[in-house]
Amino acid sequence: MTESTHSSILRRMAGQNEQAKGNSPVTSSRAVRLALIKAANDTVGLVLTVGGVADQILPLDEMLADLEDGLLLIGLTRDGQLVGLAALDMELCAAVVEMQTMGRLSAQKPEDRAPTGTDKTMCDPMLAALLAALPQALAGTSFGGWVDDIQLDDQIDSKRWAGLNLRDCPYRVVRMTTDLGVAERKADIVIALPVITVTQEPELAPPACVNWSTAFQASINAAPTRLDAHLHRFQIPIGAAQALTVGQVVPLPGCTVNSVRLLAPDGKTVAQAKLGQVGGMRALRIEEEMTPELAELDGAPMAPPTALGVGGLMDAAPDDVAEEPVPPMSDDTPDLDLDFPMAPAEGFPALEEN
Repeated sequence: MTESTHSSILRRMAGQNEQAKGNSPVTSSRAVRLALIKAANDTVGLVLTVGGVADQILPLDEMLADLEDGLLLIGLTRDGQLVGLAALDMELCAAVVEMQTMGRLSAQKPEDRAPTGTDKTMCDPMLAALLAALPQALAGTSFGGWVDDIQLDDQIDSKRWAGLNLRDCPYRVVRMTTDLGVAERKADIVIALPVITVTQEPELAPPACVNWSTAFQASINAAPTRLDAHLHRFQIPIGAAQALTVGQVVPLPGCTVNSVRLLAPDGKTVAQAKLGQVGGMRALRIEEEMTPELAELDGAPMAPPTALGVGGLMDAAPDDVAEEPVPPMSDDTPDLDLDFPMAPAEGFPALEEN
């Protein structure tokens, strides 16, 4: 193998490695690491190296207990509501202050002191840049949506205050350990926000095979219809109809509680029913057989029989009928009391004259 061939093979192998690196997907851990490095360098000129990214999901009490004492606690809000916090140790706070005041990091470790409002003010630009870069950097990863629409809030006085004001729910806690590159100085930053729950859409079952004839019949049966309850029908002269007055009793000859008919909109009789009540409400009970009714004929009136004279009657009588004497009528006729009350019809109240 010549030297040129060997060099060509090495170049191809190097090109394949670079192509593989370019096509490798960005993980959530790498996206957080790159966002912090860029935010620190762009805002305060701090060059740091992220050594590790730890991700945990903890309840509120365990999340607060996992935070060391003496950290700078800053509230994080979403839509104006406090939802989480960011925590910076004094090493990182001192590094940010040194870069903005001296332009370089000190080789000595910072003194152990409580964080102040000045520390929070000087760290705000780096944190704001980090929170602004994270949503786009985490898009498409397992952290997608976790830092969306997050804004910086005021400084939190203590972990106890945070426990009283934060919502009791699972929190995703991301801790980033950084190397400041000077005198073995290391710093930590923690971001704790509620876990984003992704609502899974229920799987829709495939539609079952429906018989068209059955579905059509069911649709027809569910269509609305109207039935009229017909109690009685009779004819009166137009003069009598015009003479009807309020309170006048109109007799209904042949009408009973069994005379109700259910009529379709086209006038066809659907069923015979009986009038009654259920629970104090008027109701109808469908009868099995329809009661025949008498109705007037629509045709011409029947012609009367041919009048027969006396002579005709005598001629029609047989000759062998013997004449019998007719007894005289008695004047002693019994008196009949025709003034008796009329019984009320079944199922209806008695009518009284006004």
